[in-house]
Amino acid sequence: MILNAISRRIRASFSDAAAQYEALASLHKEIGRELSRKVIDNEGVDRILDVGMGTGWLTNRLGFYLPEAQIVGLDFASGMLQEAQKKWAEFTVVQADARVLPFKPGSFDVLVSNLAYQWIEDLPAALRGNRDILRDGGKIYITLFGYDTFGEMFRSLEETAPAGRQVRAFRRLPRLEDVTRYAGEAGFSEIQISEEIIKVHFPDLLALLRWTKEIGANVLNPEVALGKEWLGRAGDYYRRHFTDRFGVTATFCVIWLEGTRR
Repeated sequence: MILNAISRRIRASFSDAAAQYEALASLHKEIGRELSRKVIDNEGVDRILDVGMGTGWLTNRLGFYLPEAQIVGLDFASGMLQEAQKKWAEFTVVQADARVLPFKPGSFDVLVSNLAYQWIEDLPAALRGNRDILRDGGKIYITLFGYDTFGEMFRSLEETAPAGRQVRAFRRLPRLEDVTRYAGEAGFSEIQISEEIIKVHFPDLLALLRWTKEIGANVLNPEVALGKEWLGRAGDYYRRHFTDRFGVTATFCVIWLEGTRR
């Protein structure tokens, strides 16, 4: 399969970040714990696919609680897979793109994914593929960051942009209503979807941008050159409008999606 240029950049970004990912991903783990409970509560789950497994923390957790299940971890970044193979040996790992899953129809009982699908270039196509590889009655359990994630950062950049700069070049994440529509159009039923807002503190805007870069989740289009002056103005705006005694606040909007293949 030929990946487009954007997908290649994302793949390289996550591969480079793999060694630091665990230390910086406590937010992912907290959400992953709740996500794993939803999977574990199912009866008769024999085959599970974890899409966007990263370094395999959630995949391994599912294997611990469901030791009889066949569990496959999938990621498109070779660096993540290498880290997973160093840490765990209890599950199969596959390198592939979530938009075109390399499995036969009906291969899995459950597909789970924790905070990965917001980076997929074609989310509707990915959800259609998810349905295809599930058996009848199979379930998806997905979390992804939604549109309001990093809202403070985007506003700070927009309010301080140089004259004529096209701020729409910034990458914004999917809205709740978009994800709901995509899941329905993909053929899922019994859709349950909700949104949760989480506030996290960072020392300043630079620290937030550095954190997103270190976990391989750059949210700015690589063609956007901020420049020292623009970044300085944005940092000042951020500090004036979105700060408390703990530092500047960053919003994480988490969308929780469940669905059933019928």
